[in-house]
Amino acid sequence: MAACVCTLGIALFILGLRSQRSWELRREQQFQQRWRPLLMQALIDETAITLQPLARGDRWRFLKLWNRMQESVRGEANQRLAAVAYRLGCQHTARRLLASGNLTRRLFAILTLGHMRDTTAWSLLEFQLRQPVAISSLYAARALIQIDTERGVRTVVPQLLQRDDWEMVRIAILLQEFRDALGGELTRHLAALPAERLPRALQLAEALHLHVPADTLLPWLQASQPVELLGAALRLASGHGVLPAVRELASHADWRVRVQAAHALGRLGTEADVAVLTRLLSDPQWWVRYRAAGALANLPFLGRTRLRRLLDELPDRYAREISHQVFAELLDAYV
Repeated sequence: MAACVCTLGIALFILGLRSQRSWELRREQQFQQRWRPLLMQALIDETAITLQPLARGDRWRFLKLWNRMQESVRGEANQRLAAVAYRLGCQHTARRLLASGNLTRRLFAILTLGHMRDTTAWSLLEFQLRQPVAISSLYAARALIQIDTERGVRTVVPQLLQRDDWEMVRIAILLQEFRDALGGELTRHLAALPAERLPRALQLAEALHLHVPADTLLPWLQASQPVELLGAALRLASGHGVLPAVRELASHADWRVRVQAAHALGRLGTEADVAVLTRLLSDPQWWVRYRAAGALANLPFLGRTRLRRLLDELPDRYAREISHQVFAELLDAYV
């Protein structure tokens, strides 16, 4: 009897869950059918739509739909959607969700306040920025820059340079659109950073595709610098101003530096660097030989005929082997 009662109870519980889930899906579909066309119309003219107050149970649904649309549009469309959110009082809903123990709801609250450019939420978002939860603090960084780009960048960059828990991939995805504003502020902070923080700072600049001026980069392209810092600086090397330093590093004692130097010469090299890269084809380390061969094949002024002649003239067996491998992969593009 007890087993039968328990089985029946479990069955009823499962049926109840399924019924509730089915009802929630129908409610979600009805909400989407009603609000999506309105928001699509608001993208063109938000003043032309009539809005009814959101039911308490629909506020969370609206924020999810509204934020998804905000992420897919730019410019004036963002502003029109923000005007709709203000008319519906979404800033108040977002503030309540910001105090939620549910991380997903907090993230949507941060997204909402950022997309609405709600200046009155600055202190709340700055508090979230300094919290130990990496994902919500990074979203708060983005929201602050959305609200006030200049002030936000000044607030966020020191955190960017100190927060090792912020993943580079997420930083690149969330902050890429603000890279022009971030670049100048980040460059100004580089000179004052302690040596142990510089490699991550340069990796951050690389992730955001920032341009670091040659005069800023050159002190970190000296052979006496730590290997990790040299590697990060070489990945950022651009322009002819750094070429002499990059050529010098092609002879560095650490093979990891020579790999990055070869890769950089593939982007920046001139006729004078063909000899440098050819010499690296005979390097004792396989990765250096591989990068040097790839760099030669990628130099824009070397055509297929000249590359093949260069291959035929290589005196070293290891140089010929790696060149055959890499050139076979890349020279097909010339055919």
